[in-house]
Amino acid sequence: MTREFGATAWGRAWLKQIEPVLITGAPDRDLPRARALARHAITDLTITGRRVTASITDRSHGQTLALDIPAWSGDEQRTVERALTSTGSLHAGDLPDRLATDLTAAGVRIAPRIEEIAAAGDTGRIERRHVLAVCYALVQRIDEEPVLAVRLRTPSETSPSTVKSSPAGLLALTDIDPKTFYLVPTVRDRRNAASR
Repeated sequence: MTREFGATAWGRAWLKQIEPVLITGAPDRDLPRARALARHAITDLTITGRRVTASITDRSHGQTLALDIPAWSGDEQRTVERALTSTGSLHAGDLPDRLATDLTAAGVRIAPRIEEIAAAGDTGRIERRHVLAVCYALVQRIDEEPVLAVRLRTPSETSPSTVKSSPAGLLALTDIDPKTFYLVPTVRDRRNAASR
């Protein structure tokens, strides 16, 4: 049986911030509701840079939440860059679980603490269970594409050059210009060639 949340080491690192291993006091009643909301009430989860945006409907009230994920410190970022370089060939979107284990052992916090995530909503009031629900949905997305765990914590000024999801030696799809890739002459190119 596969885990619904935290199927990879990358997702589990995020899950540990939502569901701490050591629980003191009464059980967190928001967690079961947040998991249910993540399964059934979240739509349009988008990730742009270090911002995660999602629409959530709870008890017939809709809201759009935006979570701003803090970047790694300079030392953490350098450690991640060295680890990614030494990993070698990576499949698009995938990272090995052992890399997450190695980074954690080196002192890199893959996921920020939940209280470090800045949340904003379009209706003003932000419910904790809604923030948790978006985090659960994010864990599922990270399980599907582990490289998101790195992109979400990478400072935006270094993001394009340090986080490559293409295997070594291959051109990233975003680097391809569709107008020139196939070298098919356009009508205008043919006219210019005919007039010469």
